[in-house]
This record gives sequence, structure tokens and C-alpha cells, in this order.
Amino acid sequence: MTKTTKPGRGLSVTGKTREAVTTFFKNMLDRRFTDAEKAMEAIRARKFTDAEFKTGYINALEGLLLSVRSGDERDFYNRNNFDEKSLKAHRDEFKEFRKTPIRTQFDSGYFAAWSDIMQYRGNVETD
Repeated sequence: MTKTTKPGRGLSVTGKTREAVTTFFKNMLDRRFTDAEKAMEAIRARKFTDAEFKTGYINALEGLLLSVRSGDERDFYNRNNFDEKSLKAHRDEFKEFRKTPIRTQFDSGYFAAWSDIMQYRGNVETD
């Protein structure tokens, strides 16, 4: 059951990039990995305001896909039970990581992607 009709609401990316990211997240969570990889190619083709941010963002998405695909319970993503409260806490934590002044643009992009998956799941999932 969908919580909102706008699953991309609140993501750090905009426009066509947001569309590609929401498609990626949906396919990844539905375990449609070939479709998720196609969406990843669309994300790679999109322009970002900073190349280093883009590299960090894509690196995080690739790691998420690998983690979900493997199902390894030692991975952060797979070992967590994401209820509404924990999704919000993790999203806020990743957003806070981005704000730390010693972070590079790569780090900012990396944590933005993690924040975005938490935001997306919060937008589409119910308890």
C-alpha cells in the first residue's frame, strides 16, 4: 500500500534525475535487479551540479543495489528493520552527516543517496 502518490517527494535530486532515482529505488526494493540496473544507467547519464557529488551519490546507489541483491544480513541495509521511526532517524542522521563541514562533495553525495532511500521508503511504506 502506498503512503503517498509522490514517492520522490523530499529527495535531494530533482527533475528527470529524481524520476530515474525513484524508478531505481522501486525496482531495487521489488528485487527487479535488471530494471534497477537500467535505471542506474539513466542516473549515470543525468547531469548533477557537481561531478564529485554525483560520483558519491552513484557509489552509494551501487552499494545499496549490491547489498539488496546479496541479502547479506551483516550489511547495514539488510540487518535493519525499517519501521517509520527508524527510517526517520536514519534519514535525519544521514542528512546531518552531509552538513558536517569537513565532508567532501563525494561524502555529501554518498550520504544524500542514503538519506534519499530512507526518505523514499518512508514515502511509500506503511507499518
